[in-house]
Amino acid sequence: MTITWTDWQAATVPLVLVLAAIAVLLVDAFWSTGDKRLKHTVISVIGVGAIVFGLAFVLVKRNDFLPAFCRFAAEGPAECSLVVEPLTVGLWVVLLGGGLGVVGLSAYRLLDASIPVGEYHFLLLSALSGAVVLAGARDLATLVIALEVVSLPSFALVALRRDRRGSEAALKAFLVSVLSTAVMLFGISYLYGVTGTLYLQSISSRMLDLDPGLHRVALAAGLFVLVGFGFKIAAVPFHGWLPDTYSGAPIEVTAFLAVVSKSAGVAGLLVLVTSGVVPDGSALRTAVAVLAAVTMTVGNLAALRQVEAVRLLAWSSIGQAGFLLAPLAIGDAATVVGYLAAYVIVTVGAFGAVAVVQRHRPAGLLTDYRGMIRTEPGLGASLVLFLVVLAGLPPGLAGLFTKFAAFGSVIDADLIWLAVVMALNVMIGLAVYLRWVAELFRLPVDNPFNVNIENPAVAVIGTCLGATVVLSLLPATLFTLAR
Repeated sequence: MTITWTDWQAATVPLVLVLAAIAVLLVDAFWSTGDKRLKHTVISVIGVGAIVFGLAFVLVKRNDFLPAFCRFAAEGPAECSLVVEPLTVGLWVVLLGGGLGVVGLSAYRLLDASIPVGEYHFLLLSALSGAVVLAGARDLATLVIALEVVSLPSFALVALRRDRRGSEAALKAFLVSVLSTAVMLFGISYLYGVTGTLYLQSISSRMLDLDPGLHRVALAAGLFVLVGFGFKIAAVPFHGWLPDTYSGAPIEVTAFLAVVSKSAGVAGLLVLVTSGVVPDGSALRTAVAVLAAVTMTVGNLAALRQVEAVRLLAWSSIGQAGFLLAPLAIGDAATVVGYLAAYVIVTVGAFGAVAVVQRHRPAGLLTDYRGMIRTEPGLGASLVLFLVVLAGLPPGLAGLFTKFAAFGSVIDADLIWLAVVMALNVMIGLAVYLRWVAELFRLPVDNPFNVNIENPAVAVIGTCLGATVVLSLLPATLFTLAR
């Protein structure tokens, strides 16, 4: 295979992220003495620079179509392993934006002091490179490899603090991931067996001409692949690993798992659905719809019982995954990417606020936030806005309109039963998030939270707040990301 200029362009963003990861590792290895703050700053600048370059590249190439690493098929169009198109660009914006927020939350004096800086940023950039490849993958081999490039560094990130809780969380996530990968590979092997190809475009076309008996095999194989991704995004009933992993990991790593890792899993599922491997009207689409209903219900009901902020956000992320799966079951890529973008922005902001509080109150209880709207009005007001966006309430119009769009997709597809389940879960979600909001306003404040918030945290939370306000005023912007 000859590598062309188009191939290099399509692979530019993941290549830059990989080179940045290597540069971070070299800086950490050879910078053994001197000012630790300067070393941390240089490493952070390398990571930020790579991600900003990726976002700039996406801005320049947003209207281009770049099929890469292609081979000419005997029949039909060329088969490609990586494609940069509007859907890829939209997902890259979400993933890179989330990665940029996490790097910002990992600045000097924000990152847990027990975490090795070089290893942390190396693993983060490595996982992010896998995520962007996953969003552009158009064959099953690339899809699986990219997914593992996201997953394997994530386990190491969870255990970087090297304490018992983090090690247990990493082990639990690792074992679940091994099982999910095995299930996925089992399904992929059968898909290859019945279609004779790994390219998604060819699989979708050849499935139309299969014998009825092989159709059932292909359906079972597709179901195994969906189950594998279900583990990765913690869809119910494949979610058992997530709450303990989130609470056992450092808060910055938890933010990465909630934002980048989960978005990468959703991106992989979206690629499968939009490429035709999960065709419209098939039983697999129905399976995704059922998965969405169960996931949002269990996630929101469990979140009602939580008294710790991180565990509430963990179960909340499961509930939000259910809302993401609803339009995904319809194949509405624009709504999925728009919803995902709003979720990433407010989740980074919420975890930024939680990180600030937990550095001073390690217990992480919801009662630690009592009266914050009075003692720390800027931080408290920001957290209130992030929570109401997650709930889908005004003035958080970004969350309200993305939920409306998800409802519209489901109703247009005549899945009324799913729309009813979504409506019930919106009401449950109100109780989940407003319970936390109530703590922010509650009096008396026996032990007021009042600290000097570090400038990097102010920058990240302020940026997320500004983006949330802008997108609440211009919500239609969210739905143009994948078009």
